[in-house]
Amino acid sequence: MTKSVTTAGCMLRVLAVLLIPLVVCGGLFFGYQTYDMVREAVVLNGLPEIESPPIIKAASQPTAAPAPNIAAGERVNVLLMGTDCRAVDHGLCRTDSMMIASLDPKTLSAGVVSIPRDLYVPIPDFREDRINVAYYYGTLYKFPGGGPGLAKRTVEYNLGRRIHFYVLIDFDGFRRAIDTLGGIDIDVPRVIDDPLYPDENNGYSPLYIPAGRQHMNGELALKYARTRHVDGDYGRMRRQIQVMLAVREKAMRLDMLSKLPTLMQSMGNVVKTDMTAQDVLALAPIARQVKPENIKTGSIDQTMTVQFRANTGANVLWADRAKIGKLMDEVIPQDVSDQTKRVQQEAARIIVLNGTTRPLLAEQTTKYLQAQGLQVISYGNADRTDYSKSVLIDYNGAKTATLDTLTKLLRVTPDNVRQTPSSKSDTEFRVILGADWTLGQ
Repeated sequence: MTKSVTTAGCMLRVLAVLLIPLVVCGGLFFGYQTYDMVREAVVLNGLPEIESPPIIKAASQPTAAPAPNIAAGERVNVLLMGTDCRAVDHGLCRTDSMMIASLDPKTLSAGVVSIPRDLYVPIPDFREDRINVAYYYGTLYKFPGGGPGLAKRTVEYNLGRRIHFYVLIDFDGFRRAIDTLGGIDIDVPRVIDDPLYPDENNGYSPLYIPAGRQHMNGELALKYARTRHVDGDYGRMRRQIQVMLAVREKAMRLDMLSKLPTLMQSMGNVVKTDMTAQDVLALAPIARQVKPENIKTGSIDQTMTVQFRANTGANVLWADRAKIGKLMDEVIPQDVSDQTKRVQQEAARIIVLNGTTRPLLAEQTTKYLQAQGLQVISYGNADRTDYSKSVLIDYNGAKTATLDTLTKLLRVTPDNVRQTPSSKSDTEFRVILGADWTLGQ
């Protein structure tokens, strides 16, 4: 259940907000496409009306990731989300920034992957849409866990990493957090001169920041990370990383406990998380030991996506899943040796099709594979019923634990395992059951 930062347990919630997204990762909002006011439709005109999404029939799946064993050194993954949700939205808003932050207690390292909000993906139990709409759908249609619940499941479903917790904060909360920390110091490499920086009233608020070391309050730091007039999106990404590291440095230098009363007042209504007091107490001492050089960052950028126009007319990004999988392995590696846990962490999506005349074979096999911890999202009939041998098609190429497990469980011969990389497939594996496959043997 979502927990607001309230008086009961408030000190620990604030520590969670500071020690996880700030101390571990350095910041919460600055992903590949942090909220961009140039995209004025959402901010100035409100959210466009969204029709009821058609439900995608899918195989039943668990929705909650098992809690990590922090004491045993298991990796912890947190979905960080930023919104510009206002009172008039009544909680029905999109996530304008999404990042996965990962903490590895064994190596005292962390990883952060930024997710573009225009990434066009299957939203489980709903439809294909931008990934930032998952939160909206989860809130509107009362998905288990609400907006955060569906956002977590969508990220798991598409990026192959279990999400254990979430932290949600709005832009006003970020400004307040930096101001409460007393501001941050940034080395500005070049003059920032943006006469067309937009304000919140459909006008302009010219921005000028001289080169050199600058002390920034929350408002200026947010503008510095958002402007793209001088150096475009890639320059903005570099500046966002600067801000992240500056926030982390300042948070590490300060005595957190002395700031708690002010933080409780400034952030009490703008931060939500599903971390418990026990989670925070377990993670806090680990997070504080992570050194800057042990933090990896990465973004799902244009080298891993293809821009196209959806049938709604919107310009969106289609994922090249093989390349994104490689990025995930580099920044948030699957570092467990246990095969079952590796399969769970890969969270590969599987379709099972019956290529024989035997009724219910696909359904029965689906239940069998799910009992082994595999994520079968749908099942049905193949294009024909005369397959003599089972065929396994691998669309991803990077999820080796799942490939190995499927091959062994279904007894697929090597010559019937086909590597077919595809950036347009919404699944990683397709199984076509042949006459050689029989359950229980």
